[in-house]
Amino acid sequence: MLPVLADSLSGFMLAVVCALGFLIVVYSVGYMAGEDGFARYYFFILLFIGAMSGLVVSADIVLLYLFWELVGVCSAMLISFWWEKPEARRAGLKAFTVTRIGDIGFLAALALVVHSVGTTSIPGIIQALSTDSSLAGLIGALLLLAAAGKSAQFPLLVWLPDAMEGPTSVSALIHAATMVKAGVYLLSRFYPTLTVEVRELLFWLALATAFMSAVSALASYDLKRVLAFSTVNHLALMFLALAAGAWAAAQLHLLSHSLFKALLFLCAGLITHEVGTRNLDEISGLWKAGLRLTGAAFLIGALSLAGVPPFPGFFTKEAVLEAVAEHLMKPVGEVVVLLVSFLSSAYIFRLFLRVFAGEPQRECEEHNLWMLVPIAALAVATLAGALLLLPAAELFATHLEAKLDVWAVLGLVAGAALAYAVWGRGLLAGLRAVLKPLAGFADRVYLLDDLYTWIAQQVSQRLSYAATRLQQGNPAVNVLWLLGLLIVFSIIILAVV
Repeated sequence: MLPVLADSLSGFMLAVVCALGFLIVVYSVGYMAGEDGFARYYFFILLFIGAMSGLVVSADIVLLYLFWELVGVCSAMLISFWWEKPEARRAGLKAFTVTRIGDIGFLAALALVVHSVGTTSIPGIIQALSTDSSLAGLIGALLLLAAAGKSAQFPLLVWLPDAMEGPTSVSALIHAATMVKAGVYLLSRFYPTLTVEVRELLFWLALATAFMSAVSALASYDLKRVLAFSTVNHLALMFLALAAGAWAAAQLHLLSHSLFKALLFLCAGLITHEVGTRNLDEISGLWKAGLRLTGAAFLIGALSLAGVPPFPGFFTKEAVLEAVAEHLMKPVGEVVVLLVSFLSSAYIFRLFLRVFAGEPQRECEEHNLWMLVPIAALAVATLAGALLLLPAAELFATHLEAKLDVWAVLGLVAGAALAYAVWGRGLLAGLRAVLKPLAGFADRVYLLDDLYTWIAQQVSQRLSYAATRLQQGNPAVNVLWLLGLLIVFSIIILAVV
């Protein structure tokens, strides 16, 4: 029998994965109707949900690692589902490759655990590392690398925006319930072992990610990429909460984010299903075009994402920002709270206004019940999200507080006002023209993609040169090199075992 964890964290995550997975599977019946590869789609999406379910209940780190890798494989296969498109193939390969970089950290941590701790039981590992701070720091840093890869945090955030090439139902599942939440779960599970140094590193990486992703979301002209950058932004908030010691706040924000992000992506799927494009320059006036239920549901999700009371995002985002402000102390903490609130409000209301305001370019219909029913269910759940947060707060022995931080409110109002002035009323056109080149720079993830591509090309060229030398060089010298490499690998293996 497989070892299973049955504590509050595993039960909570399992409920999130299964509930949202069910709604997205139902939605997929309408969204994927008429598509080739229907059986292949459902095979991988159900395996995806099952792998994530296994990941969150595994009591053994080896089993956790196996499910971790299976989640990565399923996500890559689903992102590249429309494999006949070069962009989809490239996005799936990119997601698989970049997350594998993070997984090197997990594999190294697993090797250290096997070698130094002597048990693969997760409770046993946590207990053993509580008495060895140096080993805990090293393993914690490696797990942080793994979490950064899966949850698209700096410097490994480049794969998630491109993952939008897959079906939107897959995007909803990845962002709301599976892949990217695995990194948050991993650090939450091993939270007692994270040393002060690891948590401080986590804090600054997450803070950098939060600002980079928020600006990119504000700059992007692709409907799904904006939502992808917003996911990176809110994952960074969860990591900030963990780094600042607000473990329960991170879990509650995970729940509220799962609700409104699933809702926003399912709305985006219906929109792209109707209009046939994700380009914001080709989408406008969808409220007048007939997508009023979708528009109302999207607005509910946007209000929760921005942290407008009494939506669930208000309670959880306030708790996270309060912890961040306390960690940084005045006045730096207040400035960070102001900027985070301003940017998240600006990018989500910009998106809503660009999609639903203005004059329609085409007529649209809302007639697919397979898609509308899950959207309506998530809209109701988001509206009643505060009630759902109450039992979750009890589960984690904390409580909800309806506190209005003046800096958060100021940022929220300023961001909404800017979005309305620029994209609702068409003001500041000159400023938009000046900033457009910078917007392209931010949408390309600050040229990190170009940097990583250049590094990969350099490594490939060096390896190609070495292979050519090996093939054409002196056989005796080549044999000596191979023997040397075998000796080094043997020493490494013996050291681990």
